Amino acid sequence: MPEEEASEGHAGPIRIERDAPRPATILRVAGELEERGGKILELFKEIRSPLGEVVLPIHLRQGDQDFFVEVATAAWDPRSANEALERAAVLRGSEHAGAGLELVSAYPVPPNVEFFFGRSPAALLQLDLLRVTPDRPEASASLFREVGSKHWGVELDYEPGYLPLVEELLMAALEGDEVHPDPPVSEELVVGLGCFLGETVRRNAGSRGSWLPAEEWGEGPLVEVGDFLLAPVGKARAFLNEGQEESLAFYADYVLEQIGAGGSEVGNQDRTGNRP
Repeated sequence: MPEEEASEGHAGPIRIERDAPRPATILRVAGELEERGGKILELFKEIRSPLGEVVLPIHLRQGDQDFFVEVATAAWDPRSANEALERAAVLRGSEHAGAGLELVSAYPVPPNVEFFFGRSPAALLQLDLLRVTPDRPEASASLFREVGSKHWGVELDYEPGYLPLVEELLMAALEGDEVHPDPPVSEELVVGLGCFLGETVRRNAGSRGSWLPAEEWGEGPLVEVGDFLLAPVGKARAFLNEGQEESLAFYADYVLEQIGAGGSEVGNQDRTGNRP
């Protein structure tokens, strides 16, 4: 079977055979890492965190740094990519959060998997949002608030005045670098941000705001506010794609002003925007 270069290891690339039996390949990779100076601490290490429990095949120490190594011999598909991200998310939420995480793969690694195995602010933020689901908008809004507060060192709340700060912090977190000039945006981030936006509008609309299930014309769960029917997840996607031209703060202010609930005092002068 042909072999292909894997992701960079501690002393250069490790090559593994495509579609080879995974347990035997894990043992071979562990042996090669030991030959390169690593000390194997444990094979098939169980990792637990509030996000769940996973098993990572190789736990080693290289110098004074701990590493976990995932080994993938099969071709990548959406399921295997999601499972890899779940392992990364559980690790980053565990007592081993500061450890390195590397991937040895027989096939080319999908860019999003490679990105989320790193430790950039954007990767870590989005990994913590993997539990977000559009079926539970209030819980997803709460999770976004909790995760954002932790990562950014602020205490977010469901007030329109916090939306400009969220916009600023998100844009900073998603800035590219030389390795990843255009960081991927996960669906969980889109939904979490949209639910946070929708919950902010709903709470500030008082008894006039309520969540509704998704409909064909919209994207994700909807918020009914007075005479408006809002699709906040779609608005969040527009902001993440276009930036300040699709301001969440202006959107929320506009809706709340139209229904007479008032908005924040965030830059409404000389601005125009799309109706929700």
